[in-house]
Amino acid sequence: MAYDTKPSFWAGLRWPVKALIIAAPIVAGIWAASKFDLIPGLKTDTSKEIKKSDIGNDVVDSKDATGMLPVPDVNDIEFAEMSGKPEVRLMNWVWFGNAGIYAANGGLKTAKGSLMEKYNVNLKMLTNNSVSDMKREQLAFIKDYAAGNKNPSTGVHFVTLMGDGFPAYIAAMNEQITKAYGKEYNLKTVGIVGFSMGEDCVMGPAEWKTNPQSMKGSVVSAVIGDGDWALHVRYAADNNIKVNPDPGTYDANAINFIPAPDDDFLKAADEVIAKRSVTLKVKDDNGKLTGKTVDKKIDGAATWFPGDRNIVKNTQLQKIISTKQYPNQMATVVVGCDKWMKENSQAVTNFLNASLTATNQIKQHDQWFKYACDLSPKVFCASATDCSETAEDWYKYAMPGGSTMANSSGNQIPVGGTQMANLADNKKYFGIGGGNNIYKSVYTYFSSVLKDLNPAGFMDNVKGLTPYEEAVDLQYLSQVGVDAGQTAKADYSKNKGEVFANRSWKIEFATGSDKITPQGEAELQKLFDALNIAENAKVSIVGHTDNVGDATANKDLSFKRAKSVKQWLMKKSGNNFPSERFSVDGKGQDEPLADNTTPTGKAQNRRVQISFSE
Repeated sequence: MAYDTKPSFWAGLRWPVKALIIAAPIVAGIWAASKFDLIPGLKTDTSKEIKKSDIGNDVVDSKDATGMLPVPDVNDIEFAEMSGKPEVRLMNWVWFGNAGIYAANGGLKTAKGSLMEKYNVNLKMLTNNSVSDMKREQLAFIKDYAAGNKNPSTGVHFVTLMGDGFPAYIAAMNEQITKAYGKEYNLKTVGIVGFSMGEDCVMGPAEWKTNPQSMKGSVVSAVIGDGDWALHVRYAADNNIKVNPDPGTYDANAINFIPAPDDDFLKAADEVIAKRSVTLKVKDDNGKLTGKTVDKKIDGAATWFPGDRNIVKNTQLQKIISTKQYPNQMATVVVGCDKWMKENSQAVTNFLNASLTATNQIKQHDQWFKYACDLSPKVFCASATDCSETAEDWYKYAMPGGSTMANSSGNQIPVGGTQMANLADNKKYFGIGGGNNIYKSVYTYFSSVLKDLNPAGFMDNVKGLTPYEEAVDLQYLSQVGVDAGQTAKADYSKNKGEVFANRSWKIEFATGSDKITPQGEAELQKLFDALNIAENAKVSIVGHTDNVGDATANKDLSFKRAKSVKQWLMKKSGNNFPSERFSVDGKGQDEPLADNTTPTGKAQNRRVQISFSE
């Protein structure tokens, strides 16, 4: 999330403003633009159905037998003597996804005996919840560096962002950087150090979880373009629900978003708690304003911890969807200037050596996890009295999946949730050494969201999006020489059968056959990407036909087509998708979606229904 001016250090300490898709506040009286922000006001448009999700459920919480390193004493920390070592600066949000970095550093500045000192990295961390400030500081660094200063004292070398917001951030930044300094100074990500694992979420009525279609016509408070907004957009896409891209307007057949006050997700939660209503301009099915207005109650919020905790404490609302189902969406990506990183490759590799050693320790050993929790207030707060979250809060809610608390109805609701990413997780996430490139799917999907929804007219203000191949540089990870640790394997025997995504896929087959057409294979590639990332989800594949021909033959054909889809996916995965992950069925013409008396209806009924369950 972006602000006009830098917030006070302690004003932003309630939780990370994990910003992303829209790096700038939205204008036209709703948002204020800052110097480097490229997104103007949202334009009126038809509500849209976004492409099926390419991101999903990849649990990376696992333990291995790596021995525990000595745990520093959080109450006995001294600054390391780093004279002669150029200072490297990193700007971060108040997000436990950064815990591996500050645990390796011993706090905001490199501590004596820390992992960063061991690897000769003189790191200074700067906590700031403003993406506008992150952009300004990275541009200041690049300006100084491009002027010939090999060790700039202004700006920051790195920022950490959410992986889903990186496509928008890099598109906006690289366009400016290329124009002013040259393409060699563009930004790239070099790895990840954590994941949101449940904390980023959609809070709403319980019916939304059991019947996602009930979200049509709802009003949700969110920071438009933030990752939690994107989480709701994807959840809608996975369940065939349209999204109204224009805040301030109302479409009865879509999910409608309103901007959270001050672009603050805690205030998004407050809007729901206060049961506030808003007046919206009514749109017709073609996206045209009718001239009428309607007063609507705010039904839900896209938020994060402690916003989810505040809603649970004060309402009967529940957590509908979160990064627990889609944990790969919000990896903590490390982003720096390409030219500086190439000219200081050993420093980049050593930074990763130290950080990924710490993340591996935190993943495995409770003492290291507690150490990171104890450090958190020291990193995020000016003093203990200024903290809204204590070390005890982090210890309870920052673990993978978070914890639970009762809402006003007495139901236990999950709250919080973060996960570290070690070297093994990096290799898996980026497909290093073979396998499927998960982050490429994440990056591609959120690029498609920008293109399809064009939130805030984003695509009207940039020349284009940065291709994945130009946004990621894995050479530094390939040089990391620390214990990789382990990354989890999906265990489908633990699946509870709770469906969180269900929609029709238009997979085309040859007439009267189960042979998949080239057009069908293109659609299956998208499904493959989705399943590749939703690694822990079981998949139901159900074939359907129209009513042309014999009913018994149609049922047999629909089953064969569903089986062909399963076989295609398994073959594409190199048998990384086990057979027991899938269930296959054929309903023939028995469950039509539309009228079989029209060509359009028949086309709708010829489908493959895919659902994901956890």
